[in-house]
Amino acid sequence: MKRGPAERNRRRTGILVAALIATGFLRIAPAQVPLQDQQPAGSALRPAVMGPSGGVSTGHPLTTAAAFGILLKGGNAFDAGVASLLAGGVLEQDLYSLGGEALVLVYPKKEAKVTSIVGQGWAPHAVDVDWYLTRQKNLLGAGLDPAVVPGALHAALTVLERWGTMSFEDVAAPAIGYAEGGFPVRPSTARAIQNELEFIARWPTNKTYWLKPDGSLYKAGETIKLPATARTLRRMVEAERAAKARGRSAGIIAARDRFYKGDIAREMVKFLREHNAPFDERDFAEYFARVEEPARTTYRGYTVYKHGFGSQGPVLLQTLNILEQFDLHTMGYASADYLHTIVEAMKLAYADRDSYYADPAFVKVPSEGLLSKAYAKERAALIDRTRASTTFVAGDPLRFDSQVKVWPYWKADVRASATSARAGSDPLLLSSLGQDSAGVSKDTTHMAVIDKDGNIFDVTPSGGWVTGAVILGDTGIGMSVRGEQFWLDKTRANQIRPHARPRYTLTPSLVFKGDTPMMALGTPGGDNQDQTILQALLSVVEFWDDWYPNLHAALERPRVQTLHFYGSFWPHEPGFNKLNVEATVPDAVYNELRARGHNVSRLRPFGMSGCATAVMIDPATGNRFAAADPRRDCYAMAY
Repeated sequence: MKRGPAERNRRRTGILVAALIATGFLRIAPAQVPLQDQQPAGSALRPAVMGPSGGVSTGHPLTTAAAFGILLKGGNAFDAGVASLLAGGVLEQDLYSLGGEALVLVYPKKEAKVTSIVGQGWAPHAVDVDWYLTRQKNLLGAGLDPAVVPGALHAALTVLERWGTMSFEDVAAPAIGYAEGGFPVRPSTARAIQNELEFIARWPTNKTYWLKPDGSLYKAGETIKLPATARTLRRMVEAERAAKARGRSAGIIAARDRFYKGDIAREMVKFLREHNAPFDERDFAEYFARVEEPARTTYRGYTVYKHGFGSQGPVLLQTLNILEQFDLHTMGYASADYLHTIVEAMKLAYADRDSYYADPAFVKVPSEGLLSKAYAKERAALIDRTRASTTFVAGDPLRFDSQVKVWPYWKADVRASATSARAGSDPLLLSSLGQDSAGVSKDTTHMAVIDKDGNIFDVTPSGGWVTGAVILGDTGIGMSVRGEQFWLDKTRANQIRPHARPRYTLTPSLVFKGDTPMMALGTPGGDNQDQTILQALLSVVEFWDDWYPNLHAALERPRVQTLHFYGSFWPHEPGFNKLNVEATVPDAVYNELRARGHNVSRLRPFGMSGCATAVMIDPATGNRFAAADPRRDCYAMAY
């Protein structure tokens, strides 16, 4: 998309001012600022957000407001979290819609344990690798070929039924209100619609949904209404009301069943079949959000919980296990030694991710071995502190696993001589990272909520985007294309199978201090998600005194991003040894990383993909902290 001269000038000015501030060239004389308003050098851009009762942080101010309103009405963290999930599916559709997926971690205080809810959709039962190859189809992330059953609503209503206190009607009210009454289009959504005009033009249902009645574009700040989505949510409310006499849970189940087993499902399947997509009613009726134990590890007195090996979440856990072998605090945040070490550790974890992670319903993953501290020590010994690795070789966790002793699938064993040709295909690499040719991401959002009782809700939803999702008839539901994260390769563990879920990138996190719950943390960013979470988490726990009590300061610090993996999105191209570094990383550090052999590129200040959002219970006071980094529209509130 071409920007006008005024917008380009504003953008250049903003970048210049940020750079001048970061380098200290733009100064304001202290005498011009009242004493009480003077801030120490290096202060956070956003104020501390703290309260005694609760906190919310999400990817959109109105999504945060929806959750916050539910807390103020007496709802718990799970009521508020589901409200944010539903509202975000209306408000944030350049990042996520109700036809996408939602991956949730919950900590109900009464149960005193963390539970994982896998709201990742699955492939239709009629397909496998051969189905695609014999029809010369691929999983390019647009249209109906990479479609999977929407999982977000099943996950949301599963959480509400099991841990909430309110009705579906109560928590859906903000989403229905915005869909019916309208809301201002934010700039990123307006850009996404304009960027997707060619795709939208191919699908009449998308044109009706995303364009004005005269076919023109919505401009940022204009009001858009989404009556089709509102009707679908209202039909679910009607089902709840009809069943509510049997109790709150029965009403919520009835609302969920109307979407997956009732007339809404039949309308979605009818549209899919009319467009030759291999779905039938069984694919929707049999779908369920899996409820399971999370994966976890410890790091210097903290316990970190993630989704299991059907996600990329354990990348964070493996990386932390490796980094436990190094004194990161002494290195200093964002020093050359520090950045080099965390990048090299992530490279090792990504090689294991691309080899071993897959839907555990179909693959026996050596999870015990992958999370073994002894295995991590062995992997850490491979890091050369003076030189960037150019290989991409998985380890052998089976030696550390008591259950899995045979691995029948592909295992990463890429040597330096094989990397240069594959890494040079930029359009394919961008696609593999979930970006179009202009670098625009099909991306994600995140919601974190904590309430007065200490319940915690954390979700990373995605999919069903403006970018590539087909609106299913008159339902207002954009069909997830998360199937693009499968492989059409029978040697890969993460291959497409009937009713398999792709190894997803969505990765919420809960952090305990010892056995005491402390923080929920997550971000958008595709393959970059656990890199953002890792750097934000280390900023918090390794450098506590540098940010406390303004959690924003921990999230604003400069970041790097390795592309040393196979992209999770089709066509899965690698970016071996590529490293992106934000402009706020000093030149001396940048040059040292380059000298160590990293293929380094500069990004603008706050230019990294991702927007960390977090809520925290302060271990010292019990107060609630909330924060959202400035890289996007993320917004935090507390009370």
